[in-house]
Amino acid sequence: MSADPTQSRTISVVIVDDHQVLTDALAVILRSQPDLRVVDVAATCAAARDLLSRTCPDVLLLDVSLPDGDGLSLVPDVNRMCSEAHILVLTSHSDEKTLMRAVETGVTGFVMKNRPLSEVISAIRSAAEGEIVMPASQLMGLLGRAQQTRARPPAERGSASLTSREQEILTCLAKGMTGPAIAVALNIAPNTVRTHIRNLIEKLGVHSRLEAVIHALRRGLIEPPL
Repeated sequence: MSADPTQSRTISVVIVDDHQVLTDALAVILRSQPDLRVVDVAATCAAARDLLSRTCPDVLLLDVSLPDGDGLSLVPDVNRMCSEAHILVLTSHSDEKTLMRAVETGVTGFVMKNRPLSEVISAIRSAAEGEIVMPASQLMGLLGRAQQTRARPPAERGSASLTSREQEILTCLAKGMTGPAIAVALNIAPNTVRTHIRNLIEKLGVHSRLEAVIHALRRGLIEPPL
């Protein structure tokens, strides 16, 4: 899930978490990276909404449990106010129910609070590229659960047919492959992969690659990876 740390653009980050020791330390470490810029930190849902009404980061690091409510309740607001922001859930909750609920709101992925800071940094870079950020074991678990609920797809989502190439790319995403890896596997340009992913996300009416994979499995648009 790692991205190239030498990328030329600077990734802007907003942290939403009420654990000040954690956020202070994380902000210091992230600001030491030449390609990362911490815009601000919010400790509550209300503060986050106010902050996001004034700035749209590339990556939003979001805790699930906040003093004034459920952090995941912010996701629809982020999708509405900052549609280009990628939401990375920073959490200590690894239960499948919480993860699936987060996926269904349109997050890009997850990073556990007990992981090394180097993994958090790598996850931020990957999230900024729109990649699925999740350990393979958790991804497989969520895909299995999505397959079990295949007969009950969300009725409000898009149902446009996908091209064979878009189905191929979705299948690759379901295997946990990154955009560059998909480009190599399918012998097409990375920009072409990004264009296909952008198109299929729009067709499916979802907000992230991860949500697209779950939605496609439920609709029977792709088969679960072996």
